Amino acid sequence: MRERYEIRIRGYLGPLLRTAVGKLRYRTLPYQSTIRGRLTDAGLERLLDRLDRSGIEVVCLSRVPAESSAADGVGTGARSQDRAEAV
Repeated sequence: MRERYEIRIRGYLGPLLRTAVGKLRYRTLPYQSTIRGRLTDAGLERLLDRLDRSGIEVVCLSRVPAESSAADGVGTGARSQDRAEAV
């Protein structure tokens, strides 16, 4: 079963790491990046492993409630880079 997650990491999510997030949404902020989307337990484990092997520090990992209006997206702004999630 896929759950909705938000993963906050320290630093910039560069081109190579953006490929690691697949079709999840990501947003780059000044000092951190946010990755959101639906993942299976195995998918979450693979993504966290990939981030760890890349030396990326995970600041926060949260399960986002299904009823949350922000569950599938992140805000837009001049500095954000959003990509649609595959469901």
